[in-house]
Amino acid sequence: MTRAIAFGRRVPLRKLVSRIERDLRRRAPRRSPAPVVVPPLAARPPLPLFAPRHGRLERVGDKFLLIFLGQSFETGPNVDWRCRREDSASQLWRMNLHYMEYLEEVDDALFTDLARQWIGGNLGDEPECWKDSWNSYSLSLRVVVWMQQLAARRLCLSEAAAPLITSLASQICHLEKNLETDLGGNHLVKNIKALIWASAFFAGPMADRWRALGTRLLIDELARQIPLDGVHYERSPSYHCQVFADVLECRRALGVGPSTGRIDEALERMAQATADLAHPDGRVALFNDAGLSMSYEPGECLEVYARLFGSRPTPQRVFAYPQGGYFGLRNGADYFVADFGRIGPDDLPAHAHGDIGSFEWSVAGERIFVDQGVFEYVAGEKRRCARSAANHNTLCFENADQAGFFSAFRCGRRPDVNVRFYDRTKDGFVLEGSHNGFANLPGRPIHVRRLSVRSSEVVIRDRIEPFTKRAATLGFLLHPEAKAEVADDGARIRRGGIEILMICAQKIEIERAVWWPDMGRERETTRLRVRLGSDRSEITTILRVSSHSVGA
Repeated sequence: MTRAIAFGRRVPLRKLVSRIERDLRRRAPRRSPAPVVVPPLAARPPLPLFAPRHGRLERVGDKFLLIFLGQSFETGPNVDWRCRREDSASQLWRMNLHYMEYLEEVDDALFTDLARQWIGGNLGDEPECWKDSWNSYSLSLRVVVWMQQLAARRLCLSEAAAPLITSLASQICHLEKNLETDLGGNHLVKNIKALIWASAFFAGPMADRWRALGTRLLIDELARQIPLDGVHYERSPSYHCQVFADVLECRRALGVGPSTGRIDEALERMAQATADLAHPDGRVALFNDAGLSMSYEPGECLEVYARLFGSRPTPQRVFAYPQGGYFGLRNGADYFVADFGRIGPDDLPAHAHGDIGSFEWSVAGERIFVDQGVFEYVAGEKRRCARSAANHNTLCFENADQAGFFSAFRCGRRPDVNVRFYDRTKDGFVLEGSHNGFANLPGRPIHVRRLSVRSSEVVIRDRIEPFTKRAATLGFLLHPEAKAEVADDGARIRRGGIEILMICAQKIEIERAVWWPDMGRERETTRLRVRLGSDRSEITTILRVSSHSVGA
């Protein structure tokens, strides 16, 4: 109850009112959406900006295999939209079924067939349909897929597409009345994109209304969600790319207009952050809820940005995003990035992890030290472990955490973070920060971490202020392809031709661990563990590259 009160205290009144209104609508008797007047189609509806994403649907004879979140579900020619034969399917898996992004990789006949099946099987009057089929987030993804595919396949005027266009108008009118203003964040941006894309797909007064509403909401949310340093305020590199892609698509659908300048300024800031938060392998860092293929890859987003604006940002050698909390160094194929920001926005900590002070490090283009990642969004042990500070590359007191995480997306107590010192050096940077995430413990201890970063060496100094006898540990999660051996002079970490020596005054232990590079994917790996004990309040760890073979 205490955690729930702490969580609710930070939710703005406008969001609480919006949540109550939506809950009341959900509890009302379900009925099919009222028929709407279908507006005329635009003369030239916009085409997709991004290439189709594959791997979500496979044909198996006359059946289909639908693959989301590392789980597959076989269905016959007629899709079971309730997943009745897959009782273990989570709500998020069912929502993926209703996103219908897999339609991007099928032929025209199957596209129209599956869309028409969805219309016939999801009338909007089913109990709890708001959880998946008519969920505003699912709906937002689905209608954009339909509109983009109808335009790309030039099916808009075909007889087979008529039911789809009628359903689109009905779905968008439903969305207009059920925007996720109670949640906000990346969900509301998805809703906004659906409205704006519909305003370019259709024409007439209804389309004008959707454009005006979508544009107003977009400008408001850009001001709220994209601070001056350009990192999306939920502080997940994956969701940053997702929102970046969504705003790019909004910009394409809107064209040039009165709001173009403010949108373009936000996109420019987001583009630079996107370039800087990508490892040399082209994929995102895994801080907070993030996955290697959870969203479009940074390079895909930047390629679309370049097509729209004629240029793309160059990754910075040394970068600092104080509002987003990310600080890093890039030297060719060597890349280091640390997270020293707040866990997330106070009113939306859904994707926050206890990773203050954590880091990732790639050497010669290969990931060596990795963040934990995320396996699922279902409350339980794996969700708890994904968020826990004990599973990130930082310090954690035994049986404690940096924040009061509970349920799948909730957080009560939140830590304050203070960047005490930051300076660029000739060959890297020095950063010292602290947080009070453990101040609820006896003695109110503060964790202070100082990082001295160069391309070939990282020196980490951890101390606890004031001294406490409570035992603490440091964790260092390794990529599954990186192997470690403990020796007299420390630990040696090898991946191919890369070798890193880890030096520490305390004993270094190797423990079995798992890494979650994507939703539903688990790989066995190891974690190096250093225990401070109750007699020590300060410790230095040196990570030094002793062998560095590019392309090994």
